[in-house]
Amino acid sequence: MSPDNFHPWIYRLSLAAIFVAVVMTTGLGGAVTSTDVGMAYPTWPDINGWSLFNFFYGEIAAEFGAGASIEHTHRQAGTLIGILVILLMVACFRGKDVPSHWKRLSIFIFLLVVAQGLLGAVRVLENDQLVAIIHAIGAQLCVVALVAMAKHSSRAWAEDQTAPKNPLSQRLRLWTRVGIVVLFLNLVSAASLRHKAGAFMGHFILALVASAVLLWIIRLSLTAFGSHPRIPKTGKRLAQLLGIQLGLGVGTWACLFGPLLGYFETEQMRFLAQTSFATAHLVVGVGVLAQLAALDMEARYRTEPVKE
Repeated sequence: MSPDNFHPWIYRLSLAAIFVAVVMTTGLGGAVTSTDVGMAYPTWPDINGWSLFNFFYGEIAAEFGAGASIEHTHRQAGTLIGILVILLMVACFRGKDVPSHWKRLSIFIFLLVVAQGLLGAVRVLENDQLVAIIHAIGAQLCVVALVAMAKHSSRAWAEDQTAPKNPLSQRLRLWTRVGIVVLFLNLVSAASLRHKAGAFMGHFILALVASAVLLWIIRLSLTAFGSHPRIPKTGKRLAQLLGIQLGLGVGTWACLFGPLLGYFETEQMRFLAQTSFATAHLVVGVGVLAQLAALDMEARYRTEPVKE
């Protein structure tokens, strides 16, 4: 693809959808779980008779409690990302000279988001914990798919067609895929733990395994691909996010099970700290997955193995 075929609106819509998916939909979804207000409204799509598009949050909080406003905003964020992916699909199909695999990817993203909305509905109407866990995992899949679209549609991807030969390209491809699988397993354990259906030790062990795999990937990307225009930069960003994620993980443990458990003067302060750490840990974890997916795409499409 040449720079002449760059489609800025597809790229912008992809970035907007990623922001909403990570910060608003996943972040607010995490806050809903952390504050235990997932069943603030037993109805769907309305909220106890109120419209989904009601923006009088003070009135909602006054009638149903402050936590209900978080759940309401989470539903609105889900609606917003639905609108964005519809616009993204329209842009892919209406745009001139848009590659066919972009169109297929846009349909896949749309179906993922629709499935997420339906899972959210079932979770509310049936109050099913398993569906809640699947709903949490599905959000990560949406982010990965949106990252792929943003990567394909970026100007840098359109302009840079270089594929420098490197004897370790195949190894990086293998380990990024292994990392994605391990990270997803860890996200499953984290979602189970957050919904009170899993054990802390299982999540802890998978977190250690995922961290070890990611550290190996980071080392490989920084030491063996110095001539590549973006792999070392992506590796550095992944390292930064991993460091923040590990710090938030320790903070979450300290507030929930560790030395900070008896530190807080009031129950409200303890609850606020636990909620903040757990939600931030979730959001940054999605960022780690997104950055690893970007690195996998760089390794898969922008490197060339050296044939023996």
